[in-house]
Amino acid sequence: MKKYNPLYYLLFILLIMGTLASMAQNSYGLTIIGAVAFIFGLLFLIEIISLTRKKKEVTITAFVEPGSLLIISVVLGLRVFYIHFSHIEWLFGAAVTALIIFYFMKMITCFRYYQTKNRFLAALVIVFYISVIFFLASLALMLLAPAVAQAAGVVAIVLLVCFVSAALLKKNIVVEGINLSAFKMVTNFKGHSIMLAALIVLFSLYFGLNRVGALPAIYSDEYPKAYFELIDRAVTGKEKPVNGKYKYQEFLEKYDQFLGHNSGN
Repeated sequence: MKKYNPLYYLLFILLIMGTLASMAQNSYGLTIIGAVAFIFGLLFLIEIISLTRKKKEVTITAFVEPGSLLIISVVLGLRVFYIHFSHIEWLFGAAVTALIIFYFMKMITCFRYYQTKNRFLAALVIVFYISVIFFLASLALMLLAPAVAQAAGVVAIVLLVCFVSAALLKKNIVVEGINLSAFKMVTNFKGHSIMLAALIVLFSLYFGLNRVGALPAIYSDEYPKAYFELIDRAVTGKEKPVNGKYKYQEFLEKYDQFLGHNSGN
């Protein structure tokens, strides 16, 4: 919904600010990032409510994109604050899978539309949507197969760079007597694919620069690093609960007891 675009731009700015604050070892940085994820979720929820109130008939497919993005935003927000519920990774995977199918269908529809008008633009439609699909695949595989997720993320950014390069090389294309660039074409796409493309750039820049040591890692001083590593093992299924408890839960209990003991001295 384009009327919320100013809010999306503001959230992107806050996301960058939160990341920079976190890299500067300010603990409030992660709080900002988590809050941004939840606000994104709130906007998607508002979009869903708006769809239910429309007078004209709305198909069930119209709810797939905002509904999936709502789930993804909330789960990522919970992830930032290290809140975990049973089987939440399956819910996350289902939402991402639904979104991948949704964008694949949109890609086919847009490709068929532009194929009869301009083959160059039709090819760029494929490149653009495939980059978004690979980015979503990297999110889905982030917990289950980090190495594969990283490879999918690299493919996403490479395809997006190819799209931007091709669009810059051929800025004006005449379609039915109207000058239309690839950038104008994708901005006319309904939905949130442009927003996801922007996220691809931000994620890729950060993780790429972090890997080569140009940027520091995101910082959190709330708990020791070992605690977060234990959570990752539980979330990814590498560890099974013993007597209904994961090791990170036992660690947290002992850590809180340690803090309570020392604060009383």
